[in-house]
Amino acid sequence: MDIQQIISHLKENFGDNFDIAKVTSALKGIDLKNLNISEIVSKLHADGLLDNVNLDSLKGNVIDNLKEKAGGMLGGLFGK
Repeated sequence: MDIQQIISHLKENFGDNFDIAKVTSALKGIDLKNLNISEIVSKLHADGLLDNVNLDSLKGNVIDNLKEKAGGMLGGLFGK
């Protein structure tokens, strides 16, 4: 996942309740290849860059997205 995808995901889930420039700057020094979005958001929140966002809503959205993708894949297997 690259920085633009992460910023896009954050905006999609949280709107503009964070400083994009500071988040982008903080992400430049991190190896993002081995991290998922929840880990990235947790790190940004721990760094004080996402104080205005609700982390519980992200967890719910990630789980819902995974369920939707799994359902789509399984539906494709069974012709639904």
